[in-house]
Amino acid sequence: MTMKRILVFGACVLLLAGCAKQLGEIRPKHAISSEAVNESDLSKLTNGVLNKMENFAVAFWYDGDYHGENFGIGPGGKLIEAHDALMSPSNSTSKDRWQSGFKTLMHVNELLKSANSSNPDNAVTKQAKGTAYFMRAYIYYSLVTRFGGVPVLKEPSMDVVPRATEDAVWSLIIADLLEAEKYLEPVSNVHRPSDEAVWTLLSKVYLWRGDKANAITYADKVINNSFVLGKTSADYASMFVAGNTSKEVVFALANKRTSSFLRIYEQYNDTDGSWSYAIADDLVSTLFADGYGSGDIRKAATQVEARVVKFPNGLKDGVQFVDNPEPSASPIVLFRLADAYLTKAEAQGASAGIATMKTFMENRYASVTLPDSMSETEFQNLVLDENNREFYAEGRRWFDIKRTGRTDLYKEFPENGNYLLLWPVPQDEINLVGKDVYPQNPGY
Repeated sequence: MTMKRILVFGACVLLLAGCAKQLGEIRPKHAISSEAVNESDLSKLTNGVLNKMENFAVAFWYDGDYHGENFGIGPGGKLIEAHDALMSPSNSTSKDRWQSGFKTLMHVNELLKSANSSNPDNAVTKQAKGTAYFMRAYIYYSLVTRFGGVPVLKEPSMDVVPRATEDAVWSLIIADLLEAEKYLEPVSNVHRPSDEAVWTLLSKVYLWRGDKANAITYADKVINNSFVLGKTSADYASMFVAGNTSKEVVFALANKRTSSFLRIYEQYNDTDGSWSYAIADDLVSTLFADGYGSGDIRKAATQVEARVVKFPNGLKDGVQFVDNPEPSASPIVLFRLADAYLTKAEAQGASAGIATMKTFMENRYASVTLPDSMSETEFQNLVLDENNREFYAEGRRWFDIKRTGRTDLYKEFPENGNYLLLWPVPQDEINLVGKDVYPQNPGY
């Protein structure tokens, strides 16, 4: 999405008006500037940004499973050439994600601009600033892990901004999260950004950057908190049910709407013969097979044969593991306690990480038997396997493979295909601004 195509002059009105139905019939104001936004407006703008982030998160949701070979197509679960879908700069997926990222960023930057013009000591202002910095970091985290360097925009602008280096994008993400921490409070409502949400994302960012010490530090700040790992299939399933009170969830978008519903479960429709995705056929019997642990509590809550039942659809058809009284309002869970445990373990490595994994796995299996020592490769295999079990159908697998460079885990991967670990810059965007401004990633 180029800045020439971003119309920022009406962003405040768009947020107030466009989200009206979702925010309790808010009446839009006419052509107000960021500087004229009052406390009531700012609160609504913050809610509007969270609403926009729901659309953003769902649009990006399936990528890691589809490109990580977790999904097969339709009821048969047959793998297709998932990597081929990324080989062309004209691919619609990369274009959609690029444009969705910068469209949503426009709203986040407008919120920050409005908050910077408000009373700095006001609680509403602090929440708005913290939300804006956190969400901007999350947007850029979603973009940089796909595309590498992208344009860095810290304020609303119609200028054409060249791609920044990947390092510059990561630096912005860390700076924004540290800034968000100044304004946010300890978690009291998991549907609002909080200190703990910041720490969870910071730990993941530092892991990507190879800063293992900081990854462990921030993961521990989440682990040594009030969150609690569930020990039963029902505990695990409860995280994905509307109105849940799970003690594992760190941050989830509320997904409370009166229209334009966001239903993740529709991609895994288990009521007819035409759903989009199923568990890849070779994973049906192996995803939750016994290994270092037996009796994985996540299986019943995630998989029924080749069907994904992780996001309950509210239908009592004998397939869903739990009932969901309001499936259209199921939360969009972005971070939970498992993120902190698995990030910490990966950063620790085999020598110290086995103890962390043992604590985590004892809450996910009926019984666990881990050796006293493991090679680094054996331990990494364990961590990656647990990540896939824990976050199956939550869009994580491809990113775990990319972060660790473990393309050997793919069943189908093109020879000399490592360039696919960066998505192509959409050709339409290059055509608009030129290849000098948006140079294409290598290999495309």
